[in-house]
Amino acid sequence: MINWKEIPFVRFLIPFAFGITLSTILNNNHPIWYGILLFSIFIRFIFIFQKIPYRYRLVHGIIANAILFLMGYLWCINYNELQRPNHFQQYISNNNITIGVISNAPKTGKYCKAILSAHLTGTHSDSLKKCTGNILVYLKNDSTRRLQYGDIIAFKGQIQKINPPKNPYAFNYQKYLHFQNIHYQCFVSNPDYWKITAIGHGNFISKKAIEIRHYFLAILEKHIPTPNELAVANALILGDKNNLDEEIKTAYAHTGALHVLAVSGLHVGLVAWFVNVLLNLIRFRSRIWKIAKASILIGVVWSFALISGGSPSVLRAATMFTFLIIGLSLNRFTNIYNSLGISATILLFWNPYLLMNVSFQLSYLALLGIIYFQPKIYSAWIFKNRLGRFFWKLSTVTFGAQIGTLPISLYYFHSFPFFAWLSGIIVIPAATIILGSGMLLFVLESLFPFLAFIPSTVLNYAIWTMNSFIFLIGKIPFSVQIGVWVSVGFVILMYALIGNIALALSTRKLKWLLPAAGLFLVISINYSFASFEKIQQKKIIIYHSSGNTILDFFEGKNGYSIATQNIPQKKLSFPSQNNRWANGIKKVEQLHFENKNFKTNNLLYQKPFIQFFDKKIFLVDDSFQLKNHPKINVDFILFYKNPKINIQTISDNFIFKQIIFDASNSQWKIKKWKTNCQNLNISYYDIFEKGAFVIALE
Repeated sequence: MINWKEIPFVRFLIPFAFGITLSTILNNNHPIWYGILLFSIFIRFIFIFQKIPYRYRLVHGIIANAILFLMGYLWCINYNELQRPNHFQQYISNNNITIGVISNAPKTGKYCKAILSAHLTGTHSDSLKKCTGNILVYLKNDSTRRLQYGDIIAFKGQIQKINPPKNPYAFNYQKYLHFQNIHYQCFVSNPDYWKITAIGHGNFISKKAIEIRHYFLAILEKHIPTPNELAVANALILGDKNNLDEEIKTAYAHTGALHVLAVSGLHVGLVAWFVNVLLNLIRFRSRIWKIAKASILIGVVWSFALISGGSPSVLRAATMFTFLIIGLSLNRFTNIYNSLGISATILLFWNPYLLMNVSFQLSYLALLGIIYFQPKIYSAWIFKNRLGRFFWKLSTVTFGAQIGTLPISLYYFHSFPFFAWLSGIIVIPAATIILGSGMLLFVLESLFPFLAFIPSTVLNYAIWTMNSFIFLIGKIPFSVQIGVWVSVGFVILMYALIGNIALALSTRKLKWLLPAAGLFLVISINYSFASFEKIQQKKIIIYHSSGNTILDFFEGKNGYSIATQNIPQKKLSFPSQNNRWANGIKKVEQLHFENKNFKTNNLLYQKPFIQFFDKKIFLVDDSFQLKNHPKINVDFILFYKNPKINIQTISDNFIFKQIIFDASNSQWKIKKWKTNCQNLNISYYDIFEKGAFVIALE
């Protein structure tokens, strides 16, 4: 059984993390929470000083856990920048003048995208007020200015709240930014409406880390001529994935190797190991050298973490390795689970929103899976051959990580790579070679540039070989299952199932397999009911897609789509793909409005009419011409592609329930139509404002 005395920080972390989780769901800052916390602390002190009998230890535990739970809850609530009394939201007007400092490395394109930490804001330059808060700014770029981290800028523009997703099951960008403490954005489309007022005002350490990263990137660009290999090197060594080609991302994702392109604990561990090997060449045995060696290792680990961008997984690994290095240097036994608990606790005290970060979750779950399951899987099959043992060990590391991350990976990425174990055999040794040769390249290029060609040659061939193998694995038939959709409830049940299996293995008691079997039965029943619902479904969805028109028709697990012709596949998939997967639609028959006729048993398209079961939609676009005929009876009229028609004409010639304005129309036209609808008491739906229009048929 679990010995809680060996892992005190895990005991501390569990209720604290649950408190953080609840705060993200409720987001309620009522004073009663503070009252309960103070009362719990008071009772706890009474128990401590009055020496309450041991038989009441359960009450001790309940109160202690309640205090930690409430601490997590209130710490997360108050971490939200919107709780601050001087947040800029109270000064927002139609056109604010705002001054602040750029707090990240900006991404440059047509617009310069950056996070601004606001310091002053107001409606006029002579009435600016001190404020705090983060704003995601999009600044119209020009060739005369290069925005950098630490620059102070002034801009004029309308600061707006970031909207929730406008399509069902779409990626929630609002929630993603919320957990970065960003709730507002501003588009400055005129380059004359923003200017740099000062430079070099960022955090000194962050500024130097970004400068060093740019210096190392210049070295990589000098020695790696091919764009794909350069993008992979930049991602794997420096943590910058901006230049990765979509094809490479897809190939690595579908083979379960995408984690190697995101600097994580694997990379930090390899860097620490590489530096430790070099330091072990120095044969000093004094206590001073032990302290110096530990200090160098910790310094290198944190330098790498900062230079590579400081992602949650890297920060987790750097924090954990720091405690491991200190423990080993003091010759102290360090329980790996307690080290994980310490690192997670420190990071969550620093930023409680990290708990909701995908990288943070995957990083800890993968490591837990490796620590617990890898030795058990490895010992199940013993190889006498040393090479066989090596490759088997690499495979079991991947198996362990997959067990730990499978439920949450299905939830976030909706795919299951069957050959992740095979890619693990390749990418782990390749990543070791790439990181080692990359670090050596940086050193030699800086000190002995005439020798830099040696590690650069190794680096180029290692990345090319890794890419080639990844693409080869991706071509194996049935290498990946795409479109898997699971709920939060499924994830919780799956982890409960894995936990029961882990208990059965650790205690060697079959009784723990009984609840595991029960959980498996619940999962199976839940899946069966969900599948039955999907078989019965009949839906029409008109998506929100700026400048485009996309309609989906779901009949059971069959899908049909009508869309504007020549939409790029990415723009077609972005609003619709997740909704299709969530509804069990794996394959969709794609049509275009230019097709004249299409007919199935329950769907008829004959422009400008669509009938799906008993629902009729009339299409009105820019080519629509009204002809003399009796009033047409339909359920819905869809305006798309800016038709030149007024609402009164529609009212005179149609009998209908509602007019729908989709996002391919100009906003000024929609505004005019909505005013006319209100005057004529006509029901309407604005997709641009309210999001996708969904009709669920009985």
